[in-house]
Amino acid sequence: MSESTPGPAQAPPPPPVNPTPPAKGRALGWFFAISGSIVLILTLGCILAFTGGGGGAAEIGVIAFICGLPTLILGGVFLWLGSRRLKR
Repeated sequence: MSESTPGPAQAPPPPPVNPTPPAKGRALGWFFAISGSIVLILTLGCILAFTGGGGGAAEIGVIAFICGLPTLILGGVFLWLGSRRLKR
């Protein structure tokens, strides 16, 4: 057969199939989610324990909430980070 006559068309070989690598950082996501929820539960428990009874509970409740607010924010951020990492 000469080079001028076209032969049967050959399809290009299919691309190699590689398995997708497992998602990295799932353990870190679980760490953030679990530690964030623990921090939130403990902080809310302490706030409720300090405001639990007695006369002037309104003033103590405000002070307990203001003092616990940074820890509530930290727990919320950890929980948010963990849930974002686990969604990927």
